[in-house]
Amino acid sequence: MNDLSIPILLLGIGMLSVVLVAVLLLVMRQLLVSRSRGAFECTVRRRGLVGGSSWQHGLMRFGTDRLRWFRAFSVRLRPELVLRRSEIGDVRRQRLPAQIDGGEEQYLIEFTLRGGREVSAIVDLSSGAALNSWLEAAPTGSVVGDAD
Repeated sequence: MNDLSIPILLLGIGMLSVVLVAVLLLVMRQLLVSRSRGAFECTVRRRGLVGGSSWQHGLMRFGTDRLRWFRAFSVRLRPELVLRRSEIGDVRRQRLPAQIDGGEEQYLIEFTLRGGREVSAIVDLSSGAALNSWLEAAPTGSVVGDAD
């Protein structure tokens, strides 16, 4: 072997191992969030940095008094979005038809929070029913407005 080829080989092996560790950490984080109790797939509309909004896929998880949304394949361990039950003023639900033949119908759920902020989410029917039950199971007085 050439004297120059050994450092290049070691550099390639090092870069490959860094990439593999990063992929492994992303997969482990995704498994950790998705295996938690009360987690379901959810697509949320979020505002961009330069204006406008986009739909982002992730996982939402029920808590006793809040919903936590984790973006899919993100390196953050904390949720990207937290909806506290006490901040939810109104909830509108709309059933969406299946996108393709044989596909599953979904719910578009629009939360209106205190201060007028709106958060939209798309969930499948069973998750929508679970989310509705979570909202209705709130203790008396813990939800502002017509959400309960």
